[in-house]
Amino acid sequence: MLPMRSRALLPLPPSGPPAVPPQLICEAAPESVRVARRYVREAAAYQEPETPEGALGTLELLASELATNAVRHGARLSPGTSIRVVVDARPGRTRIEVHDGCPTLPHIRSTSTLSERGRGLLLVSLMAAAWGCADRPAGKIVWAVVTW
Repeated sequence: MLPMRSRALLPLPPSGPPAVPPQLICEAAPESVRVARRYVREAAAYQEPETPEGALGTLELLASELATNAVRHGARLSPGTSIRVVVDARPGRTRIEVHDGCPTLPHIRSTSTLSERGRGLLLVSLMAAAWGCADRPAGKIVWAVVTW
């Protein structure tokens, strides 16, 4: 029988961001936007406790815009699907991703000053340090980065 090793001799887990960033999977439904917004704020603050309040507010707003687009457009083309929200926070920056089942990539569009919709990605482009989108096998990813 091998002797038991003391816990003090066991290797410590690696520090830093997790190997796989935390994620939230929820139904592509309007009520999920509020859940996604709160999740992004809490996950970012947990992963990077030094995240300034202003950056957390910006992340919430961006999460709301990206999740709303995923619910509005992704669910329309793929009813009954889900969205996935990923948060990767590190010192000085946080990246959020929203995955949905719609293969159509978003783009900033020009809107009338009277229109109530259509400004979400314009807002994202103005508030994020960077943003973009990418195809994935079952839809797309739209991401944004906030820096401080």
